[in-house]
Amino acid sequence: MIVKNIRKQIDGNTIFDNISFSLNTQDKVGLVGVNGSGKSTLLKVLGGIITNDNGVINLNGDSIGYLYQEIPIIYNDYTIEKYIKEIVGFTKLEKRLHFLENNLSEDNMDEYGDVLNAFLNINGYSFDEELNKIMSGLSLNKDLNSRIGHLSGGERIKVLLATLLMMNRDILLLDEPTNNLDITAIEWLEKYLKTSSKKMVIVSHDEMFLNNIVNKIFELDSGELRQYNTSYKDYLITKKQEYEKRKLEYEQAKDQRDKLKVKLEQAKSWSSKGLGSKAHNDNDKIANNFAKEKTNTGNVARLTKELEKVDIPYFEEHKPINLIFNFSDVSGNKDIGLENLVCGYETFQTPKIDLVIPFGAKFMISGGNGSGKTTLIKTILGKLSAVSGKVNIGNGVRIGYISQNTLEANTDKSIYAYITSDIVEKDSTQIFTLFDKFNFDYDDRNKPYNILSPGERTRINIIKLILNNINVLILDEVTNHLDKDGLDIIYELISSYPGTIISISHNRKYNEILNADIELNMEDGQVNYRKLIKSKINYQVYW
Repeated sequence: MIVKNIRKQIDGNTIFDNISFSLNTQDKVGLVGVNGSGKSTLLKVLGGIITNDNGVINLNGDSIGYLYQEIPIIYNDYTIEKYIKEIVGFTKLEKRLHFLENNLSEDNMDEYGDVLNAFLNINGYSFDEELNKIMSGLSLNKDLNSRIGHLSGGERIKVLLATLLMMNRDILLLDEPTNNLDITAIEWLEKYLKTSSKKMVIVSHDEMFLNNIVNKIFELDSGELRQYNTSYKDYLITKKQEYEKRKLEYEQAKDQRDKLKVKLEQAKSWSSKGLGSKAHNDNDKIANNFAKEKTNTGNVARLTKELEKVDIPYFEEHKPINLIFNFSDVSGNKDIGLENLVCGYETFQTPKIDLVIPFGAKFMISGGNGSGKTTLIKTILGKLSAVSGKVNIGNGVRIGYISQNTLEANTDKSIYAYITSDIVEKDSTQIFTLFDKFNFDYDDRNKPYNILSPGERTRINIIKLILNNINVLILDEVTNHLDKDGLDIIYELISSYPGTIISISHNRKYNEILNADIELNMEDGQVNYRKLIKSKINYQVYW
């Protein structure tokens, strides 16, 4: 793939411009950048999902496979097998191949060759065997006759991944492939991609995933693409070095400016004490005074020019967020009890769960995709009715919830109106301080919530939780879509939060930092509890 000078605008805004690069044999590229920088848009342009406004994309005969983030609802009644075979093209190719084999003639010989090659390319004669291997590797433990509409979010992602891998494309474009995947599937996918000879571009904020796969980094920043021929780990080290260099240059320039300002003020002061300040009777003194005034006037002019030449480079220092929570106005019982609780619906039920989550605990819910983790959370929240048993919420509990689906609150309210909708007394100073900490400008306050990127919506929801003095956080795959700055915010949040955290995450670094007190494992139709031995977990913020 050779990309030359491509540009894309949306609603009059330039997303990126003059993007050029080549994708060579066995290149495994991590495409990174802040939320809203245009990574997904660039991936869609490369995949032909949307068109570029300018420039050229030359595939050099390579085929492209693009990982979609969701299966359209029109396929909800399809079985897994029917969906995969139809999207991959197996069904159509098999049907046409059988027709041509039974009606072979001189006129359709060329078509027969093309159809046969296409069928062989997707391993048509061993399709079912290959599909079962991939499904097993992704731990998609579902019958192929299971309907798409009955699958969990993670299971649907696995179906999308299986579909893409079965297409056998030359170039893979993967947009957040680990979102909602359980750890077993992530580890299998890592191994599969690492050992694959295919070219690929991966948008991901999963640090461990990128560390284990990519050999190049493309950074999209302010519409420009910077290339780093290195691993993700070394890229972070390079970025830290660049940051320290910019910081030093900024401090040196600022120090130079401040010193020149002091000298200039001194020169102006001396100059203002010129000849008219007092009478002089002695001719030598008068001459000497003239000389001093001339010198000082020259110094003022010289120092003014020097000061004008001092260029202070732009530099924004990365500082700890220093999140502050206040629960002083909340009294009463803050525990949450699950009493002989069975969750689920018509086609699925969890085993019985009986436990108390004490206030201040860091509570992890683990298990594979489809094991009922999100179902349990929605039952605790009252979004689903319990099949049996009950949830006992203490009278002092104030729950805040961030869903894995950031569009659950799909509103066109401004982000300011959205985060203050539940607040009686609005402290604008506190609100805009949090805006700044979470990388929003004052001018962003009027942006509609539903035009934000998924990562930006997550940040806004965290601000809303802080403003409402929530003392129980329920976080379902909260790291999905977050850029590095957003992840650092989450890591600080779960490290410093004094209340209860109930959490589902397949992000391995997140789970290390959470350092849970209690784990509820839901796997193979069973639940197991264990109180974890706490250890100090340190994480590194590179810049």
